[in-house]
Amino acid sequence: MLKTIDIPCLPQSKAVVAVSSEAKNTIESLKKSDTKVFEIEVNNNLEPSVASHADCNLANLGGGTFICDNSNIMELTLFCSKCRIVKNLTGDREFINIIRADVCSPYPNEAAINVKSFGSGIVCNTSLVDPSIKEFAEKNNIKLYHCNQGYAGCSTVLVAQKAVMTDDRSVYDTFNRIGFDRLMLSKGQIKLSGHEYGFIGGCCGFIDKNLLAFNGRLDTLDDADKIKDFLGKYNVKYIELTDEPLTDIGGIVPLFEEA
Repeated sequence: MLKTIDIPCLPQSKAVVAVSSEAKNTIESLKKSDTKVFEIEVNNNLEPSVASHADCNLANLGGGTFICDNSNIMELTLFCSKCRIVKNLTGDREFINIIRADVCSPYPNEAAINVKSFGSGIVCNTSLVDPSIKEFAEKNNIKLYHCNQGYAGCSTVLVAQKAVMTDDRSVYDTFNRIGFDRLMLSKGQIKLSGHEYGFIGGCCGFIDKNLLAFNGRLDTLDDADKIKDFLGKYNVKYIELTDEPLTDIGGIVPLFEEA
């Protein structure tokens, strides 16, 4: 049985995750580790380099609520219906709310749901974010925190409940104002097809409690030792899913966790 994740991005047991359907080697490695995967199909309204990226097509807002682009919403709905998702303690089926979005290139529209949710708040560019996220936040007393970076989601890794690492100064400053522990990383060494570079949040994600999976070799970054030290500070272990340089595939997005 599965249950919803209290703090998006931070499962407390083995997770079910969303990953780009085009990241074949990553998916194979995840399945070998007995991680269940929901594959994000290509969204033809997005440019090819990010068309199947999970963080451009889907966001876990917490409390069993997701926002998903139209291109993947039917598949996500069917996937959720096949999973046994239960409420804590009661064992009753959990209600899953999937909000419909229309995401399309170019920027800024392609970043409309690329946010970083941490339970009590959401970091995003509030002038670009999808109106449905604003509505959800208002109804659920969740605070929106503005940053200038439109791709707040893929620019950030939530390492612990009050700790993040990011390669964007605006995101770093926003989490500083909120009171998070922060690690600032260098830009430019993460690969992303069709672009000069990718983002730290786009090449990793938690697949279990305190277990962060990287899409590639961490030691290909100059900041590798800093990252290892920061993860160790919060008792987070890591695995490398491929033997390639770290590559942005749109992140590994936790959807549910084992009950």
